[in-house]
Amino acid sequence: MKTVFTNAIFHTMEDEDDLCGTIVVEDGRIVALDSPAGGRSPLNIDEFATKDTKVVDLHGAHAFPALIDSHMHMMEAIAFNAMTVEICHFENGSVEPHTLTGAESVIRNHVANTKPDSLSVFANYFAATFDEGRLPTRFELDDWGAGREILVLNFDGHSSSCSTSLLKAVGLFGKVADNGILRGPDHDANIGTLTAHAVRSLTPAAIARGTAEFCNTCASYGIGTICALEGTDDGPRDRAVEAFAHYAKRLPLDVRLFPQYMDEERLSRVLPTMRTPRVGGCMKWELDGSVGSHTAAFETPYINGSQGSLYFETEKLEKTIRNLAERGFVVSAHAIGELAIEQLVGIYERLNEKDAIVTNPDAPGAARIKHRIDHCEFPSVSDRERINVLRPYITIQPGYSWIDKRYLHGYERLLSPEKINQQIPLKDFAEAGIPMLGSSDAPVQTVDPYLQMRGMREFYLEGQSLSAFEALKTYTVNGGAALGEAKGLLREGYEASFFTCDVDLIKCAPSELEGFHATSLWMHGKRYKPLPANISTLARIAVTKPRLI
Repeated sequence: MKTVFTNAIFHTMEDEDDLCGTIVVEDGRIVALDSPAGGRSPLNIDEFATKDTKVVDLHGAHAFPALIDSHMHMMEAIAFNAMTVEICHFENGSVEPHTLTGAESVIRNHVANTKPDSLSVFANYFAATFDEGRLPTRFELDDWGAGREILVLNFDGHSSSCSTSLLKAVGLFGKVADNGILRGPDHDANIGTLTAHAVRSLTPAAIARGTAEFCNTCASYGIGTICALEGTDDGPRDRAVEAFAHYAKRLPLDVRLFPQYMDEERLSRVLPTMRTPRVGGCMKWELDGSVGSHTAAFETPYINGSQGSLYFETEKLEKTIRNLAERGFVVSAHAIGELAIEQLVGIYERLNEKDAIVTNPDAPGAARIKHRIDHCEFPSVSDRERINVLRPYITIQPGYSWIDKRYLHGYERLLSPEKINQQIPLKDFAEAGIPMLGSSDAPVQTVDPYLQMRGMREFYLEGQSLSAFEALKTYTVNGGAALGEAKGLLREGYEASFFTCDVDLIKCAPSELEGFHATSLWMHGKRYKPLPANISTLARIAVTKPRLI
């Protein structure tokens, strides 16, 4: 059966001006479309008016390819969505609360209304803005939470604090910092254990609620595909991610799994669920930490005297990457400071061409190699020159620095002006044809893609801001190319996944992106139906035909 979508302004993303009024869909793919701007002839709807054709009037809406979030920790986002309480919020241009006393009030009020044996997870904690400049210790959490299991997650995603009972429950008591504040390797090597413990504490009803809220939120923004970076090598067998892989195959959104494993046995257990071999992301694949936790690897110390360092010896890391690349895997790794970026770029440069080069490396605006650098926040001048030649995919999350410049001021407290000005040159990279991939890093940040696009269009370094079209490309065209799939463009033969809205996202001002939502999402030619936030969601998912992720 064909479906004709008409009376819309389809932005094909072929170029900034290529518009289309009608598209024809069959079996989830676009089989025809019209666009005078693209040299195509208008379609005659009457030609398709048969008993096997359905016509959908989109009432003059703008329509864009469904968005692709290229870096998200989906399992954590679902789990924490079902159980977290946000500590901080923005109020009149500042972060509240900004003292430990204020955080204590939030935690005490929540714990007073929960069961004594339950785990409480608190997120959105902005340690850099607190007068005390730190997370609460385990001793403070023990007092505020009456000895219960409590986990507090810092906004940067690379530090946290745990109560004594939680540390004992997951076997970390006496193995990490005595004050219960986990940062750098302490956090990054154990967050998988903490996440698995949180997942095990979820009831079926909570999983259903978390799944529904997550999927519906993504759909409300027009997100149709999620690159889910999941799993860690710490702890015993990762049964949570194994279960997630089978669960994700039946979700109403498209999921593409990036197992964060270096362990071959763990990797082998999820590979059968995947469309193509991919590996990496964060966790075990973090080459350094983050700025907020003072663990991103820079050549010079932070203003406070702390010094980040590399997490891997280059020889060992290169052996692992080379082994995976030779077997056809797409590799993705976290690198924020210039030392980590330099380490990863060097390894990619030394890979055999057959294990790295894409099929058509000379295409305009295309990647030269298929592998990714995640974050790539502070490349040195020499790193930039080498990246211009290498042209890897780079996942970016400029919403973080957008928030930092206006509310947190963490970069100003921790980094020299020279280091701040070393941030990723978005505009220069775009002009050099380096494909950047828009992403949220949720649950570190909200899944809102328009916060990230605003961060691209109003970048911390104003002269390196992207145009609206280039910002949209990071979430559409580039994301589809990175996956090697016919996604991210409205083109004949491509997936018929798109969202509608009342705003022209290419012409609107950056400020208009605040609070923006899609009016509908269409996946493979069918309208997304919101999942109910109750146990019936699990029944609906259970009977859905599985798809490879």
